[in-house]
Amino acid sequence: MECSEPGAIRDEELAAYIAGGKVRPEVAQHLSHCQTCSSQVATYQRIDLQLTNKLLRWDCPSSQVLGEYQLGLLATTQINEVRSHLLYCLRCTAEVATLTEFLTNDPFLVERPVVQSTLAVRPATSNHRLPVQEALRSLDQWREQAVENARRVVAALVSPQPRLAFQRDIAAQVSSWPRNYAAEDVNISVQVEQMTHRRDALQLIGFVKRTGTALEILEGTPVRLLSPTSPAYTELIDELGNFVFSVVPPAIYSLEVQFSETTVVIEQLLIETQE
Repeated sequence: MECSEPGAIRDEELAAYIAGGKVRPEVAQHLSHCQTCSSQVATYQRIDLQLTNKLLRWDCPSSQVLGEYQLGLLATTQINEVRSHLLYCLRCTAEVATLTEFLTNDPFLVERPVVQSTLAVRPATSNHRLPVQEALRSLDQWREQAVENARRVVAALVSPQPRLAFQRDIAAQVSSWPRNYAAEDVNISVQVEQMTHRRDALQLIGFVKRTGTALEILEGTPVRLLSPTSPAYTELIDELGNFVFSVVPPAIYSLEVQFSETTVVIEQLLIETQE
């Protein structure tokens, strides 16, 4: 399949769009109705995501280890290792700072944890240690309250490229991938892929873009996949605007992108085995 408007956008503009850079309005307009170019964007995003999953933070401690470090629950050897890592890793430093801010202002916690800093780190003492379960429970309560108070907006499916009358097949258009959804200033592209090692499970790959917002600002935004017949899945948007749900059983889902003030919802998202 060829581009509907050959030469309408340049390769450099396509790369800039994927990277979240500033492009002409015509680029987004073209991608909204050209299936060939939007499919090419989804392919590039998928490659970026695969490289990111393999290379990004490959030597970083897990979130659980960072949480236990902040709460003073690690052994002295582990504390020194994490402390040395935080001196040069900005992402882990930001993650520890986020947890520190949350625990410091959490009304449910009576005892305050030690505030760790890469500039001046005080040794943790037993008087400041908190049970991990209590900290995680408070974090879940905070997230649930934020989601309940957020305004919910339903995203609409962006119509695919128009076809001739004898080519139109509504059912085929609705089931085709990738799909683009829009709600106010948010655009969401989703793609379903068959797992190579499991025929009964699929992989859902997505890309989120918000007008006027750099992609790295969206990093860490929760994305939830909900279905009455399956457990809820939660993933986070990475610094490239991507998210991925692996090993997803076929079902009808609702997908929620949970911004701080707004939750964008894609309803009736049918994920089924591809023929």
